[in-house]
Amino acid sequence: MARKRQRTERCGNCDTALPKGTNYCPSCGQENHTHKLPVRHFVVEWLAGMFNFDTKLLRTLRDLFWPPGKVIREFNANRRVRYVHPLRIYLFTSLLFFLYLAATTTQTDEERNAIEEVGDAEPGQDNGIELKLGGESTVSDSAMVALSARGSLTNVVLDSTLQANGVPRTLLNRTFVRLALNLSGNSLRKAAFVQQLVSSFSKVLFVLVPLFAALLMALFWRTAQFYTEHLVFALYFHTALFLLLGCTLIINQWTDTIVAANVVPLIIPLHLMLSFRTVHGRCWWGSSWRAVLLLLIYIILVSLGIAVAAIISSL
Repeated sequence: MARKRQRTERCGNCDTALPKGTNYCPSCGQENHTHKLPVRHFVVEWLAGMFNFDTKLLRTLRDLFWPPGKVIREFNANRRVRYVHPLRIYLFTSLLFFLYLAATTTQTDEERNAIEEVGDAEPGQDNGIELKLGGESTVSDSAMVALSARGSLTNVVLDSTLQANGVPRTLLNRTFVRLALNLSGNSLRKAAFVQQLVSSFSKVLFVLVPLFAALLMALFWRTAQFYTEHLVFALYFHTALFLLLGCTLIINQWTDTIVAANVVPLIIPLHLMLSFRTVHGRCWWGSSWRAVLLLLIYIILVSLGIAVAAIISSL
């Protein structure tokens, strides 16, 4: 849809005189288009922009999944205007995914009451959260229950508990105690910790995605592609990953079937392998072993990322 410009004789930003028919100011580059428009023009321009974005989004999603990797190949071939930018769609899908993940991990009132009942158990009762820190160093079950019922876990409180149980008062031991309490089923702070963990891991991904691109560059070093081309691949692949995992969460939450949870782990390596064939033109064997090797290394990196996020969330 053509856009009707409302031009002015002078630039609204730098006051430069503009020749008739000028679309952009030659001095500062601002568009020669006033936003003091009637409602009709405002609505028409909004609809035009929305329609254009929707068209790009649908085309991007289509070429992202069929054939897998087509959007990557076309974007790196400089046919970009038809697609949503990889960084933009990655941020959009990751935001939706982590918001939904955080919402599904929020504790309900029933769950909170059940946890409080467990936390109020007698100190001598076995609650299954005794913590062994190596050797003979052990924080007793009763001490862990008492800590789980506290609202604040300061270093002074933790050091006092560690000393009472004969455990060295170190940063590492304090972190392990916090992790055990946050992850235990009868901890009052488990839901808050899980949400904090999700938030921390979403930030860790800003490091993992560039690492994924670096691994791609190492696997396809003979293609002589620039790092930015591999980064485009990484961003679009993670977009597909978020969409697949998001669909899995939705299906598992609203239905009783676990088919999605079993199928998606098979779809992800298949999607990656087919993307290699589409983007790099590799044979089945060359695409397969690269996809498996990349995913194995990346699973290790993701596991380390989750561990780092858990430690950060427990500090």
